[in-house]
Amino acid sequence: MKIAVTCENMEINGLVPKTFKDSEYLMIIDADKNQIFKIYGKQDSDNMVFAQKVLDHDCEALICGPLEKEPFELLAGAGVTRYNGSGHKVQTAYDKMNRYQLDWIAGYIGGPGAFGHSHTGACECGEEE
Repeated sequence: MKIAVTCENMEINGLVPKTFKDSEYLMIIDADKNQIFKIYGKQDSDNMVFAQKVLDHDCEALICGPLEKEPFELLAGAGVTRYNGSGHKVQTAYDKMNRYQLDWIAGYIGGPGAFGHSHTGACECGEEE
């Protein structure tokens, strides 16, 4: 199994950036071997290349900061679980994910939320606010 983590530098003790777009590096971690498999540097301003690399490596999860609409929709559409590790060191965020201590990123920045709508007005979806 592979896990992707965004990072400000190429070090396991570097920080997960505030947002996915702010990420300078993408680490692919082989969870079965508990080691870094591959590191990519930023290739485009929106980090769509990073999002595609997550898919190319068949990663089950991505640890990052909140995502913009395009990368979020690509990753969510492919079934990649997104965890908010923003502000944590890569190793800490990875450990917290394994202990189910990271929040799930349910929607994109400025988006309507996890269910494709917001809970304002006359929402009758049955979900809690």
